[in-house]
Amino acid sequence: MQWTKQDTKQYLPEKQYVDTVLIPLIPFDPASEQKMIQEAFQRELIQIFTNLIEKEYRGRIFLSPEYHYLTNQHEEEITRVNKWIEHFQQQPFEHIFLFTLDPKWKRYESRLIGHLLWIPGKADGDLQSTETQSFVKEQVKQVNELIQAYW
Repeated sequence: MQWTKQDTKQYLPEKQYVDTVLIPLIPFDPASEQKMIQEAFQRELIQIFTNLIEKEYRGRIFLSPEYHYLTNQHEEEITRVNKWIEHFQQQPFEHIFLFTLDPKWKRYESRLIGHLLWIPGKADGDLQSTETQSFVKEQVKQVNELIQAYW
């Protein structure tokens, strides 16, 4: 289920069966031209990842809206991310996963209320290439196994 009107209307009466939320963490820095392309690519890659995971577990996982933060502002974002998580816990979601390609979040993992799913991503590439598609499929398989371990 995704953050759409149709899915949310379906979620509300069935929420006792949807115990997991997946929050994509998206860095961006519009002031840095050199990072804009890389971060836009990573956002698209995260969308592919999270949509595949949500599709695999539709009816069990709720895909949150993307959480955007300024690049290299992790310390400042801890409180805000945790506030998001607290609001999701009120639904109540039992399992909360934060999905990111940004390795810097690993430094702050112990301060996050949810479980961090960090995937070593690609800095750039072609989303339609066989190499990228294979990379995504293999990583999604591993993430799915990790999520299942928490259930």
